[in-house]
Amino acid sequence: MNMNKLRLIDVFITGPLQIIVSNYITTSPLLRYFMLITGILNIIYNGHNFLLFDSTLKKPLPLLNKFIHLKNGKYQLHRLYNLIIMYPIFIYVLLHIVMPFELRILLFINIVIGFLYNLFYYIYYKNNRCFNVYAKPF
Repeated sequence: MNMNKLRLIDVFITGPLQIIVSNYITTSPLLRYFMLITGILNIIYNGHNFLLFDSTLKKPLPLLNKFIHLKNGKYQLHRLYNLIIMYPIFIYVLLHIVMPFELRILLFINIVIGFLYNLFYYIYYKNNRCFNVYAKPF
């Protein structure tokens, strides 16, 4: 499978899942908006990267230009954010927010797969010295 097509899972499954989960968060508006905005940005970011790496877009859109790594799509700092901030917040939501069982299972799968994916590529690119993934293009 083309790795770029994996981005469509974020566009059509995980982003909408995060938006749906946000509707069940009634205890904290901040947490609800975090989950909602994360879902929306997940759809926009991964949809944009799919089109960019599929050569439909010739260059990144100006608003997203500073967030796109042109060789693999994501900077290491973005992966660290996912691993240290985003997924722990998702785990908190999973453990403390009342939602349907099926939705809880889907969120759990989203957390496990997303965490392992980001951890794998963080380690892979950290050990792969052929290019610097911390440097932003000018």
